[in-house]
Amino acid sequence: MSTSRHVVVITDLIVLAKHLRLLDAAEQRGVVPLFVFGPETPAEELARHRADPRHPLSRLRDEDLRHVPDTSLDTLLRGVAPWLRERRVRAVLNVGEVFVEAAGALAQTLGLPGPGAHAARVCRNKVLQRLAAPALAPRWTLLDPARGADGWNAFPAVLKPASRMSSSGVRAVAGPDALPPLLPGYGPDELLLLEERIVGREFSVEALVRSGEVLWAGVTAKDTNESGTSFFTETGHTSPAPGLGPAQERLLLQANTEFLRAVGFGTGISHAEFRLTAEDRVVLMEAAARPPGDAITRLWRLATGMDLDAALLDLALGDEPPTAPPRRRARQVYLDHPQGLLADVTAGDVPVHWVSEQGRWPDLPPSAPDAPPRGHAVLVSRRRGDVLGDQSDSHGRSVSVVLDGPLEADLDGAGAEAARRVTIHTVLPAPAQPAQPAQPAEGAVR
Repeated sequence: MSTSRHVVVITDLIVLAKHLRLLDAAEQRGVVPLFVFGPETPAEELARHRADPRHPLSRLRDEDLRHVPDTSLDTLLRGVAPWLRERRVRAVLNVGEVFVEAAGALAQTLGLPGPGAHAARVCRNKVLQRLAAPALAPRWTLLDPARGADGWNAFPAVLKPASRMSSSGVRAVAGPDALPPLLPGYGPDELLLLEERIVGREFSVEALVRSGEVLWAGVTAKDTNESGTSFFTETGHTSPAPGLGPAQERLLLQANTEFLRAVGFGTGISHAEFRLTAEDRVVLMEAAARPPGDAITRLWRLATGMDLDAALLDLALGDEPPTAPPRRRARQVYLDHPQGLLADVTAGDVPVHWVSEQGRWPDLPPSAPDAPPRGHAVLVSRRRGDVLGDQSDSHGRSVSVVLDGPLEADLDGAGAEAARRVTIHTVLPAPAQPAQPAQPAEGAVR
């Protein structure tokens, strides 16, 4: 058996692209990362990045990598079993949503730090979240597709699939007549929630938790495109959240702690989303037992100087990471885009990063606390040639800007100015060619 310490990192390429600092953090801590990539990782993309000496994944050895066809626990076990026999595995670290349950069960079974199998299961299912923390839940019911909203009278409402992510399938429902046309868009076996629509600002709380104790937590403000649409796609994040009074911040942090205790969350990073009403009622929208999406980990690094990738690894190894309060405010803003095929993105002197094509996000080091507001990067999450259409969920977005400034700075104004400098170039799809009649083969009878 190898005498080196190893950490099993379970992820997909699109997610790991944001967390490549894990490789440096592992090297600094004297542990060898073993990577399990899931079905959302294209094999050819993984091979291309590993063959590029400029890409961090080029440092991976073949024997330190598994590429599995699905996210089930059985498949994960088949992939990691040889490592468990031959290596000193001292940590299991899940990065991303789709492996949350399997990774939680594996870590707990091995007696290693993790959120716990129960917390991981609850955080993958919105119905279980409502049952686990009823005091934080909106009014809700399970929808019977055959009977529709029979007996439900709390409109306007929101329709949510219980186990999807990235705002996929979340739709506003103005009244009972608006519900039936939406149902064909869901799978026949999907568990559907119908909830009262909560009016209020939306926030997320990110927390570093060790053995059930919250070591650090921060509140991020969210923007969505729900005004004037039936969608709830996130279009912006600001960390730490501006415009919150101390009492309101305490309410959000207390609600987050209450939820973590209710599900028995053990060790790791959590990401929970809440609405705060005008009456200061805190309502849980959903929760996740993994790092936050979009650029939120980058925002907190710009705001506090903390390296959340290193903190993730420390927690998985059973260590306590260093924490810090915010000293700046950071913001990510997703931009509206024209319809058509994505051709190019330009932004003056601000670097443009095609993160999906490059398989890596830029490293955005923190600035001095009193440095003026600055646009750090333009992030393109789609590929050249992709069709840009409605931003009905997170996958429909295309371009965002990341900026930061002093805590008292006007980041809304700075964000608008940064957005004005970005041009998203599209082209119209080629017109469909009319079908040509089949030509008879030479010598065929006409």
